[in-house]
Amino acid sequence: MRKKIIILSLFILTLILMTLPKQIFAETFTGLIDDQANLVMNEKNNLENQANVLAQEIKASVFVVTTETNNEKPGPFAKSYLASKIGAGQNGVVLLIDMGQREVYLWGTGNMEFYLTQSRINSALDDIQPNLTNQTYTQAIVDYFEHVQSAVRDGVPGGRKYSVNEETGKITFYHQFKIEYVAFAAFIALIIPGLFAWSIQRRYQMKDSSAKVRYNLNQNSQLNLTNQQDLLVNRFVTTRHIPRNNNSGGFGGGGMSGGSGGGRSF
Repeated sequence: MRKKIIILSLFILTLILMTLPKQIFAETFTGLIDDQANLVMNEKNNLENQANVLAQEIKASVFVVTTETNNEKPGPFAKSYLASKIGAGQNGVVLLIDMGQREVYLWGTGNMEFYLTQSRINSALDDIQPNLTNQTYTQAIVDYFEHVQSAVRDGVPGGRKYSVNEETGKITFYHQFKIEYVAFAAFIALIIPGLFAWSIQRRYQMKDSSAKVRYNLNQNSQLNLTNQQDLLVNRFVTTRHIPRNNNSGGFGGGGMSGGSGGGRSF
């Protein structure tokens, strides 16, 4: 009886896991307004709500960071900031507003690397930059949200075939073969073996005059056999330890790798 109860409990638990995969395994994406320069104090909560809604839609964390004290170049700072929040190469995007250096930088990783092409980044900065110059910082952030949302909704450009995981946002590309490349490869695959077979056939059928070679093997050949022994003397093996290079490059332990972004002054 006890054994039947255990088996029944395991069966029910398995059914629950199978019917509720989204609630248990779905990844959570967040939005964060890190307003260190106090540019949008009155609108911070509203903007953070918008960032969270956008993050769930695009399956990527959405960040805004403002600063007056950054001493790094804006690009490396934005990249290391995003990597420190979500990990290198994960789905995310950040807008850096550097008031000290008067520069803005937009950077995305993971799935956002494919959506945020250079032309789309430039288009976003075209709208964001004037608002920063005019000190309408809230509108600049709203424009940033709108351009990121539009980029994801428009999809990956370039005509490449791909699929998007609805839960994680991961993009999987499919390999494509253009018909002209396939036809050319098939032509080469047929013509080269054909030419080789044709040349061999002509040569062995002696239709080619240059192939008619007469050679007296008994009169013109000679075989000499010798016995030789090589001795290995004074063998030495030298070993040396090569230390591992653990230098991460100085930008957040991998935050510099794999992404798409750009910036400009304001």
